[in-house]
Amino acid sequence: MRADRLLALARSQRLAHMVGANWFFVALAAHARRGGGELRQWQGERATAEYLYDQARMTASVLEVSPHPDGLGIWAEDGTDIVFLLEYDTGSEHLPQLTGKLDRYAHLATDQMAFQVPILFCFPTPRREQSARRALANHPGSSVLQIATAAFDPKVTCPAERVWMPLRGWVGQSMRLIELDQVLPDPWRQARAQDEHERRQRERDLARARARQHGPHAGPAWVIAAGDAYGPGGADRP
Repeated sequence: MRADRLLALARSQRLAHMVGANWFFVALAAHARRGGGELRQWQGERATAEYLYDQARMTASVLEVSPHPDGLGIWAEDGTDIVFLLEYDTGSEHLPQLTGKLDRYAHLATDQMAFQVPILFCFPTPRREQSARRALANHPGSSVLQIATAAFDPKVTCPAERVWMPLRGWVGQSMRLIELDQVLPDPWRQARAQDEHERRQRERDLARARARQHGPHAGPAWVIAAGDAYGPGGADRP
């Protein structure tokens, strides 16, 4: 094939990939407008990379081999929320390319909470999803990652609907996006719970100290420590 045709093909595949990933979030936003939830955050590929990586300290070669999710989102529904990274697949990558992303994801997830959130792989067809699920499950990196997959066209089907299947530890029916939180725990929620426990313990300790110092009529002491702001928009959350 001629070089110009190869370039045109690559550009068309890249465009289809970008459009599909954008439609994923557009569908969630439309679902939210109809009263079915809230898209609290939507970041594209570039903004996600800026959040995940300290690009000022990373060399170009390291950045090039690092995973670049197609987006990052926070979806809220039913009184809870879920943070996720999106890997939107158009079927153009060979499966070894697709599963190769797990090596770096798994390495980064060992000590970085941002890579411990669910990674959603969206595929164009059920056949592609099934072959990819087998390949992903057989990759050792998938054992330390939180992965769910689905096969749908976001122009037709909303990602919030019952289309998701966790890669491991689930043999039931497909799940809604928000239901994935039941089997793919949110690391930020665990951090928030621990932070709340420690804050309440500090309050109790300070109240006891004041009671010993001032006697039984001392009022309660309320201490809100810096760094307690977890959750959407907080300092320790995307």
